Amino acid sequence: MEPPSSARSGAVTAAAVIAILGSILLLLCAVFGLLGVIMMQNMPGNSGLQQPPELRYAGFVGVAFIAAGGVWGLVSGIGLLRYRNWARISTLVWSGLAVCISGSALLFVSSMKIPMPPNAVAGTEQLARVFIAIIYGLPLVIGVWWLILFTRKPIVALFDTSTIAAGALLDPSGFPAAVAKPRPPLPITIVAWFLIISSAFSTGFLFFQRFPLLLFGHIYHGPAGAIFLVASSVICLVGGIGLLKVKSWGFWLVVSWQAFGLFSGTITLLSPNYDSLMREIIASSPFTRSQAYPMPMENYRAFTILGLVFVAIVLIVLLAYRTRFQAAADSSGSSGAPPPTL
Repeated sequence: MEPPSSARSGAVTAAAVIAILGSILLLLCAVFGLLGVIMMQNMPGNSGLQQPPELRYAGFVGVAFIAAGGVWGLVSGIGLLRYRNWARISTLVWSGLAVCISGSALLFVSSMKIPMPPNAVAGTEQLARVFIAIIYGLPLVIGVWWLILFTRKPIVALFDTSTIAAGALLDPSGFPAAVAKPRPPLPITIVAWFLIISSAFSTGFLFFQRFPLLLFGHIYHGPAGAIFLVASSVICLVGGIGLLKVKSWGFWLVVSWQAFGLFSGTITLLSPNYDSLMREIIASSPFTRSQAYPMPMENYRAFTILGLVFVAIVLIVLLAYRTRFQAAADSSGSSGAPPPTL
């Protein structure tokens, strides 16, 4: 049931409008992106303009994810206008992902060297940095705002559809009160959805890219890379679902897999052969071969470091909320236990 007009929040309405307008913009970008990919596919066979087919496949996958993000935001924005609690949680998940991804991107851009043509006008690189900072800075600022807004107690109360008094056995209509299902803490919910989305994104790579497998500073050729990618996607998907369902096995599956990735990535980064390993992997990619201005090697090292930092943050979040998650998991087997709050 929606709150009366007097109890509505202008901040929630503003957030919903921004979510809807931003989602419409994303959907328009997806439409124009799709048109661009189609035009690329129908481009005349000019050797200077011809692109590898893998690039077109990657374009389709990218457009699909942009469109999915637009639909997600649009549905959540409409739900916010109607004060649906699932929309508040969905917005919090989006905000957490936006803060993590945009923050990491800003750190990466600040430390990377942007490839520029030799005849670029002076100041072009600085202008590109400002443009990228705006592109990633806006979602970061909005994400922080929404994380604060939708976790404030007065705002949470507006979305609370529960009419069951604390400790009551019957709801107001006289029927037995339904016990709310335990939920994971919000940071773990964000991690869970990040893993689920990442699994879908990783699986998409199989349609247009085959990388050799790089583990613990060694490269393995053949089908090992594809097999490992599929296994990783399945583990992330199953682990993310386990976290959302507040299962202990899901928690330890994700912790173990993230620890494995952090250990392997650290060994690889510290390997004296890191540069040669990366050059071998880069040489196998049709995307890097088609680049007019190749990315400097130090950018790949910076990207690896930031990736490891991101994995470490995921581990820290999981372990920091382990006690609350375990309490929720234990309460899922007892009918009278209240769920943890977000």
